[in-house]
Amino acid sequence: MRGASTRTEPEPGVAARDADPDRSSTPRPVVKRQHASPRAQFVTPTPSAHAASPGGSAPAGEVRVFTRPAFLTALECDGLRAIMDRAPRAHGGVRETDDPDADTIDRAGRRASECLVPEEVVRSFADRVCVIAPEIASFFGDELAEYETPHFIVYEPGDFYRPHRDLYRDVDVPEPMSRRRSAVVVFLNDRQGSCEDGTEATGVADRFLGGALRLCSHELDDFDPDGAREVPGERGLLVAFRADTWHEVTAVSHGTRYTVVMLLLGPKNSARSDGA
Repeated sequence: MRGASTRTEPEPGVAARDADPDRSSTPRPVVKRQHASPRAQFVTPTPSAHAASPGGSAPAGEVRVFTRPAFLTALECDGLRAIMDRAPRAHGGVRETDDPDADTIDRAGRRASECLVPEEVVRSFADRVCVIAPEIASFFGDELAEYETPHFIVYEPGDFYRPHRDLYRDVDVPEPMSRRRSAVVVFLNDRQGSCEDGTEATGVADRFLGGALRLCSHELDDFDPDGAREVPGERGLLVAFRADTWHEVTAVSHGTRYTVVMLLLGPKNSARSDGA
């Protein structure tokens, strides 16, 4: 079910959409989806052994990350990549943090493309994330109510995303972006050297080099490259972190990096439980 039809513009550090206005960041409900297919209803999956202990606060300066290995199967990942390869693409950019309402888009801060996949693919993926959303909410101590439309992103050699946040605490942004609570990233292929077999050689089918997702604490005033935590890129892995966490994607040097990104929102007129 769609939310309101009003289109919202991307905030600083978030890709601008260059095409279809119906594929905007208009929020959709994730909590009250009892009419949807069973996999879209909220259940509590078995906790991941890879995730840190939920609840409470992390030590100062530490990044808390929720992970769910094999969130998608290898077959599902292969199928989504094939769909993305056939879909038309839109080039992404970012808006400057000091002027989120500006019409100009900075493409020097991000090089990547969004695959405009069919609506049923978008909806099916979102339904899958809705299943695990209660666990993500519990992990970060948040209440989640809606989500923004997932983005199917490809990074080719030379593509990157400079350090940014998906929610800036010191910048006023319109509804619903002000309600961003968690960012979800799902990897659809492996980053070379991050798999159990330790493969490092180039030329391995369906893998990529570079394109590392690196995270820094939301408590910092700026991204700290020396203290950044690197997330392994593994096919099917779901990663979630606070929307105000500093993060970057380093330049891809070989292959194509396939991911799906989705932002989860708090209820209307809500604030983070920690006051951020």
